[in-house]
Amino acid sequence: PSTSESCTKFAPLKESAKTLRHLRFTVPYDYHEAHKIQTEFVSAFLDFKKMASKIDRSNRELASKGLESNDYEKKIVQAILENKPSPTVLSFEFKPIFTAGQREKKRLSGEDITKLKNTGYDFVQTDRGGEITFHNPGQLVVYPIIDLRDFKNLTVKCFVSLIEETVIKMLSKHNIHAKKTENTGVWIDENTKISSIGLQVRRAVTFHGVSLNVRNEIPKIEDAGFVFCGLPGKTQTTMKELGTDITITQAAREFVRELATNLGVEKVETIELDSLALHTDDPDRVQ
Repeated sequence: PSTSESCTKFAPLKESAKTLRHLRFTVPYDYHEAHKIQTEFVSAFLDFKKMASKIDRSNRELASKGLESNDYEKKIVQAILENKPSPTVLSFEFKPIFTAGQREKKRLSGEDITKLKNTGYDFVQTDRGGEITFHNPGQLVVYPIIDLRDFKNLTVKCFVSLIEETVIKMLSKHNIHAKKTENTGVWIDENTKISSIGLQVRRAVTFHGVSLNVRNEIPKIEDAGFVFCGLPGKTQTTMKELGTDITITQAAREFVRELATNLGVEKVETIELDSLALHTDDPDRVQ
């Protein structure tokens, strides 16, 4: 869509999309472990879509031959399709780490990465959009795993805008005025950023997501010769620096509730946990 009007109204198109599931991790998490968890959920979405596509293709082949499934088979297939995963949001705060988006794959040299690590933070190259950002305790990181096709009017462009609007509306409830600029993310003014967005989309399923500076320390990466988000002259701030001292728990719940409202979803189910065991031999299969 090329107009803001086409990005103003969303609604679930399927029963499974009428509930937003929120898994909130209650302790600072290792980025790599969080990525494995995200990967498992994204893979579940993609596997379901692949299965649904095969069922649809089989039905079309039958129809082309003048045939159709019997009533029992139709009920079984319908029951399977109704078990599609609901939109899921994972929320974390991470142990200190720098991450780089796809734009940085060719830009960063081995020497650059060493300089980043010398600031005291670990570094990882990711498959998300965007450039260099940082994560540390006190910052909220949210991974929305959503099939865009399960919602009316929801394109990739609209989803990025929706995420920005979600942050802006959440902050406004704490009397923090934030806005969009020509640069992706949410800004307090033209030079001060409070939220970064780096998404990836695979077959209309979103992963990676958004970070919001709640009460974290802002590292001085300029000392290593880098600039935030590749934008010279820009800086970052936090909700706490702006006079709002809330917990990550409160921030996560407020963000997810606002996201659900913006998607037209009325029901949010939240589960709090400190870890999640995985059973996979291929943690990077969606990359």
